[in-house]
Amino acid sequence: MTEFKDLYREDLIFKSRAKTKEEVFEEIGQILIDKDLVTEEFPSEIIKRENNFPTGLDLGIVVEDADNVAIPHTEIEYCKSKNIVFVKLENEITFNNMIKPQEELKVKYLFMIINNEATNQTNVLSNLMEFLTNKDNIYTLNELVDNQEIYDFLAGK
Repeated sequence: MTEFKDLYREDLIFKSRAKTKEEVFEEIGQILIDKDLVTEEFPSEIIKRENNFPTGLDLGIVVEDADNVAIPHTEIEYCKSKNIVFVKLENEITFNNMIKPQEELKVKYLFMIINNEATNQTNVLSNLMEFLTNKDNIYTLNELVDNQEIYDFLAGK
């Protein structure tokens, strides 16, 4: 069984200047297609799923003034691997709240789940939630700038 921290890869840590969730999904989706990690339909399907099942997470309840995150993902048939793609957004992007879908959140980080195994989505989500509800993790994530530092932190190197 793959360890949670092994789902991160050095080449799947990104920074994006996108201004909308559609832009960032198209940008990162194309990179993932080029790496043969997802299907051609992945970008449009992750946009569709995000619109129907929002993934924004308000971290203000964990750490006051924390930057919010989103955990976008889509169905297994659009994924060819099992990874977590981390994206640090240079511009906060509006996502809808996972818990209160009518509420909008400004999001700074994406943890995009690529999962081609039907049984493991819940495990990945619960591990991510555990990581994101740890104040020290949020503080550290806010401090890191360099992609290598971010990867080393997320992957526990």
